[in-house]
Amino acid sequence: METPTLSQELKNKFIDFYYLSDNTPIDIKIAEELKIEKTIVSRLFKETRNDDKVKKIQKARQLWNTKKSNPKLKEKFSPFLENGFKQFYTWFITKERKCFYCQAEEYKLQKLFDKEDGILKTKRKRGETLELERKNSVLNEYSEKNCEFICYFCNNHKSDIISEPDHIKYFANAIKKYIDDKYEELQKKTK
Repeated sequence: METPTLSQELKNKFIDFYYLSDNTPIDIKIAEELKIEKTIVSRLFKETRNDDKVKKIQKARQLWNTKKSNPKLKEKFSPFLENGFKQFYTWFITKERKCFYCQAEEYKLQKLFDKEDGILKTKRKRGETLELERKNSVLNEYSEKNCEFICYFCNNHKSDIISEPDHIKYFANAIKKYIDDKYEELQKKTK
């Protein structure tokens, strides 16, 4: 007997209910919520795990969990925590995938820091993805109004001493040029 195909609508409902929940629901709750048999839940897990939306949610969840589980950051991250993960994810996906300061694109960073083919390495294995930055460090809060995504280079460079306008005026263009030049160098190497 042939196994029936799961509809995209059901897959989307599953993704939203399971992956965007603040508390991970168990199979029986998922089955009840979606009005499906428990055996279908395991199929949904298998058939959605490589979905692009799931990958984005997992990336956002990883960042969310890192900030949430760090005792030093938990209070500063509370504006996001109060609104829940779903709201954080909505904010996360509306942000352009390039550095707020230097405008370096995340795909270039991913290629440059790739474990096998990349030409840049760090001791702490950072750099491959954009990092969460508090624009106003005096405000010292992680919130939608005070946060942007920035590259590893700008995050290391901008500090409590160098303001956002000064960083953009004096350093961001040089960092962008460095990233673009390194990316071009990598492209020539891999051809």
